[in-house]
Amino acid sequence: MPTVDIVIGGRRHTIQCGEGEESRLRRLATYVDGRMRELAEQHGQVGDIRLLVLVALLISDELDDAYAEIKRLRTAVSEQARQSEEAAGQAIEAAAERIERLAGGLRKA
Repeated sequence: MPTVDIVIGGRRHTIQCGEGEESRLRRLATYVDGRMRELAEQHGQVGDIRLLVLVALLISDELDDAYAEIKRLRTAVSEQARQSEEAAGQAIEAAAERIERLAGGLRKA
């Protein structure tokens, strides 16, 4: 299992990850470290543990917002699909009625 050295809050950590996940882990660590730096600038020296708790809460809030947006988009897509199916059904019905009228006209001729 590969290991990756990451730096968060100025401290180096060696983390194991799945094969091929090294660059993703580095990217995530860079994001966490960046958020930690932002909060450190805003709140000053509040201690590493408290700062990491704040970062975890901030990222959890972002994730919760993302999940809510995904749910909203899924609902919108489902509604659009339902409306499209309904419109397609109506178009098929209208086409079937027109074909029946044409067939009736051909029988008379």
